[in-house]
Amino acid sequence: MAKKYFSGGDALNKNIEARFNDEFIDLTVCGIFKDFPSNSSLAPKFISHTDFIDEFLGTRKKRLGEYGSEVETFKTDWERDACITYLKINAKSNPLDVAEQLQEYSNRFEDDSKKEKAFTLQVATDVYLQSENITDIYSKRGNVNELKYYIAIALFILIIAIFNYIFLTKAKMEGRLKEFGVKRSLGAHTSSIRNQMIFEANIVSLVSLVPGILVIWFGTQFINDTLGRNLDNQILSIWYTIPLLALIPLLTGSFSGLMAGINISKISPVLLLNKRKENLPNRKQWSNSFLSLHFAIFIILIVGVLVLKKQINYSLTNFTAINPQNVMVCELNTPELSQKFDVIDNHVKQLPGVINTAGSSFIPPYNWTLPIRLRNPETNESIVFDGLIMGKGMTELLNIELIEGEHFGEYNGNQLRCVFNESAAIKYNLKAGEMFNGFHIQGIVKDFTAHTMHNLIKPMVIIQQHPEKMSLFVIKTTGETDDEIKASITSLFKEISPDNVVSIYTLQDQINQFYVREQNQAKLIGAFSLLAIVLTIMGLFGMVLNTVSKKTKEIGIRKVNGAKISEILIMLNKDFIRWVAVAFVIACPIAWYTMNRWLENFAYKTALSWWIFLLAGALALGIALLTVSLQSWRAATRNPVDALRYE
Repeated sequence: MAKKYFSGGDALNKNIEARFNDEFIDLTVCGIFKDFPSNSSLAPKFISHTDFIDEFLGTRKKRLGEYGSEVETFKTDWERDACITYLKINAKSNPLDVAEQLQEYSNRFEDDSKKEKAFTLQVATDVYLQSENITDIYSKRGNVNELKYYIAIALFILIIAIFNYIFLTKAKMEGRLKEFGVKRSLGAHTSSIRNQMIFEANIVSLVSLVPGILVIWFGTQFINDTLGRNLDNQILSIWYTIPLLALIPLLTGSFSGLMAGINISKISPVLLLNKRKENLPNRKQWSNSFLSLHFAIFIILIVGVLVLKKQINYSLTNFTAINPQNVMVCELNTPELSQKFDVIDNHVKQLPGVINTAGSSFIPPYNWTLPIRLRNPETNESIVFDGLIMGKGMTELLNIELIEGEHFGEYNGNQLRCVFNESAAIKYNLKAGEMFNGFHIQGIVKDFTAHTMHNLIKPMVIIQQHPEKMSLFVIKTTGETDDEIKASITSLFKEISPDNVVSIYTLQDQINQFYVREQNQAKLIGAFSLLAIVLTIMGLFGMVLNTVSKKTKEIGIRKVNGAKISEILIMLNKDFIRWVAVAFVIACPIAWYTMNRWLENFAYKTALSWWIFLLAGALALGIALLTVSLQSWRAATRNPVDALRYE
């Protein structure tokens, strides 16, 4: 940042003008710190003193508009959670004892609910993956369960790769049988054959590190874009990365070579010299069982992609009692814009393509909650409602259905007005026209989706906002002249507030941001699925070659006796179809359980439809038939004389 804002990075003791909400403040650069490493949970570009916490966090107070004055100053004391507190304790201290001593301070709190809250300490290195229960944390966080899913998928793909090597080695072993037979007949020990196979497999595996590292090097940006991370080549500087990269290929190569070597070393020299390697009949079943594993993994991944896509589409389109289509949102991010709300409103209403306009401090659905505490006059009980602050016409613009009473009319500073949703009205027996904690209940609206599909609809109160305290100006359009509308609004905003940074977006854009994580998961699992099917086809290719090489004589005899090509294709395909069916039976319950657990993250979710599993199974079967048939066709169309001579 020093290099960005100051020539040559010479920033020390120089001033920089920074904007905090509505005003610019001159700050003096008192120091320059080294860039944090890419794997740090904290990644600040600027560090300021906590004296500026009001200016930093005052955006929320501003958005509350007429009700922002009720928000207390953001203080950095033990009773406030505006900041996370970091402690450096003595190495000999017990963190549990320190937390217990800190608990004594809770007796000094004024808020009774704070007194009941326990102090907890967490090691800083655990923050990234173990902070699910910590709210308002200002650092990057990962998801430990998501990480487990990716590790499991990676291991499955590694298993597929290992057995692919074994299958392909067996398929190509026909040309080397005489070589091994000669070695065995000249006294070579079976262990030397196994060692040779292990050595060859390790060479192949280690050579694969080269394209593997290239994929990591160039694929890191894909991972960063997909998962929203910032991995870079610093990952290679971690002490265990290089040894791990070397160990995995060595273990993979050793296991692959050992399995192939054992298979060859058990065949007698006589059979090897005669190029015959039919040894144990159950080996075919053993090999095909791993083919089922291949396709089972592929089916699970495909089901995962389809379910993720289906849930994301459901979340983006199935809003309850709210219509976000063709809704444009403009931020009134300066006092001048807020105070000129009526001017802006009158101007925009005249533009072609504008259906309706309204102002608001918050527009649903949004990704965080605004708790509003009201006291029930009948029970004197303090109730926390899910809250919204809107202006006249906002509920109508979003097509929120009115059940009882009226929508907001003109703002009246002498009478506070609110609207409750259906859940709140039923739970607390509220009626339109009544008073509740000093608010006149203007109406009752049907329950609507105010947040993401991860959250249940809760009892909600909507409070009317002062027209000159709005932070958002919302437009309902026909969708045909949006570009012209944006250009006109930008020009007007620049005229009213020249220093303003104009921010205009659609409500659908805001909603799409809710599910970025799920969309990225779908992309990554889709990439894994593509890799899995490529590896599965390779393994299937090797098994088909192996099967065809064993049945060369049988195919020749059948053709001499008048067998049709279609009959030979059916003979070669039926075993593979059976094992794909076994894979489908294995994969379905695993996929159902896994995706059902994932869908538990959503309060409102799509169904695990039967067609998803059927489609995944059909894709697996289609790929198997295509791969097997291509190789079977070559074998079935060969001259039977050549096949018999070959045998």
